[in-house]
Amino acid sequence: MNAMTALLTEPMKTPDQTNPGPAADKRRAARTRCLRAARCVFNRGYSDLSVLVRNVSATGAKLTGDGLFCLPDEFELQTAAPSGAVMARWVRRVWSRPDSIGVEFLEPERKLPPDAIDPSVALRR
Repeated sequence: MNAMTALLTEPMKTPDQTNPGPAADKRRAARTRCLRAARCVFNRGYSDLSVLVRNVSATGAKLTGDGLFCLPDEFELQTAAPSGAVMARWVRRVWSRPDSIGVEFLEPERKLPPDAIDPSVALRR
């Protein structure tokens, strides 16, 4: 078998399998890719920023969007559950790039009561 045949028959590897790099060593939990709308609520509920959750694990998530630089170090992350309920948890920023940030979950996810949600800014599924 020549080198070309070996390349064609060998299963394709993802970048994490070929070169895990230093970031993989820092992860405490496996990540699941997703694309979910979310809201970052801060300034005692007077300010919010719409973001996308790109991946999530048991310990944190990666968020993308515009204006992430204006988020404080800790804020409430609200996401829409498949049932339509709004789930919330406090998070802390652990790393940032111009177009994305990584957050660590500080508490278990909780369901917000319907009367605590302003319908004019409620998340859309």
